[in-house]
Amino acid sequence: MGHATMAGNAKSQMEKTALLLGVGYCAKALIPHLKSAGYRITGTCRNAAKTEDLSQVYGIDVVAFDGTLSTALLNAFRQARIIISSIPPRDDGSDPVLSAFENPPETQADWIAYLSATSVYGDRSGQWVFEDQPLCPTTPRGINRVKAERAWMESDLPVHVFRLAGIYGPYIIDESRNPFRRLKSGKARAVIKPGHVVNRIHVGDIAAAIMASIKKPDPVTVYNLADDRPAPPQDVLNFAADLLDIERPPVVAHDDARLPDMARSFYTETKCVSNQRAKERLGWVPKYGTYRQGLMSIWKQDNDMPGAVILAGHVTAPETDVSAILAEMQNHIDLTHAESGCIRFDLWQDQNIPARLNIIGIFENPKAAEFHRNRMKDTKWKTVTKNIMRDYDTIGIGKLGLSP
Repeated sequence: MGHATMAGNAKSQMEKTALLLGVGYCAKALIPHLKSAGYRITGTCRNAAKTEDLSQVYGIDVVAFDGTLSTALLNAFRQARIIISSIPPRDDGSDPVLSAFENPPETQADWIAYLSATSVYGDRSGQWVFEDQPLCPTTPRGINRVKAERAWMESDLPVHVFRLAGIYGPYIIDESRNPFRRLKSGKARAVIKPGHVVNRIHVGDIAAAIMASIKKPDPVTVYNLADDRPAPPQDVLNFAADLLDIERPPVVAHDDARLPDMARSFYTETKCVSNQRAKERLGWVPKYGTYRQGLMSIWKQDNDMPGAVILAGHVTAPETDVSAILAEMQNHIDLTHAESGCIRFDLWQDQNIPARLNIIGIFENPKAAEFHRNRMKDTKWKTVTKNIMRDYDTIGIGKLGLSP
């Protein structure tokens, strides 16, 4: 009985041990989720001299991994119940982790994740891509990702592959991935290539999907992780500039832009990435289904306004209603500014599409947003905008709903 209890306790400890191969941006976002789930975490870094600093910053065990195995890393593999690798492939497409072992790693893990990229699909001329379609990468990055994916999938380990769209998110300890800093520096440019659209994925949604998969293991399964709204890069930059209340970045045609090879390769492929499998099998729904929701959330965090409600996007009016709407627009803006809970309310006619009005509305809290909604019920603005088509997002208001 005593031996059985000791074995059970040992297994329980193993089940709560996680190994993060590479403590990059995604791993940093995962750490608090894994800790909340009770995991003891070991992570790897390339520089042995930084292991102590990383351990103190992240509150995890850190071991060095420069492509060669150490006793500490071998022990971490043996003890881990879950393993997540975000280390990119080498230039020849080989995976640094698997290449370090002569045979598949010895581990008790029953759930392993390899974080790949949607570049494995190649160019699909804007069409939707799904996990079971043939892979046709055209860039060196995509070709190398395919090779690394196959190595993991053929390793006889319980591997799950996550193909990530363009990752963005807030400041996490010492790193951020969003356009705000670049816009503030004045160096951002909107490179225009007609027809080019891409998906993105908020780092918080990546973490949520991975945690959902840990609870529902299904080895040798591939999941696309992407938002619900593929969009041109310039739309994201313009929206971020509007949130910052600064001038939109200058426009440059793709053919005229002097781009580094890495940046130029980004524009050689366009596709729309389906996330339906992750939704159906994991019960996962992206919290930030659009880039607008994600950027608004980051803005709230950057400005320390957790309780604020933001409405942003645009509305489009029938041509017959534009004159009446423009005639009443300033009055509506003035009345909204006069509301005690209104922090900011901008409503302006789009320079390129006269029937479109762009909107940025920021309210102190849901109560202030509800007051704004109720105030408009019997106004002339409500009457003249009854036929508009709405294309905006709100965050911070739950199921209440909000109108501009």
